[in-house]
Amino acid sequence: MIYYHLSGNCMEENFETYLPLIEGCTEHFYVQFSKEQSIERLKLIFIDMYKAKHEDTEKGHIYLENITKSNYPMEIINFKEEED
Repeated sequence: MIYYHLSGNCMEENFETYLPLIEGCTEHFYVQFSKEQSIERLKLIFIDMYKAKHEDTEKGHIYLENITKSNYPMEIINFKEEED
């Protein structure tokens, strides 16, 4: 199996300043496949997953920023922050 970590964000309308668009919510998704996938396919998968989570986002404003590939599954690491 091949595991991918996909992360990116969307550009949103900015009504508070004169800038036309600002960076919106950043999302991270983990997907696995039996064969290696093309970057174009991974971009389309990321856009579909982002759109499913944020239905009101325009497709043209979603950007895949980072792809990480691994031959091993991702592990959840539990940690506890120390108190002062």
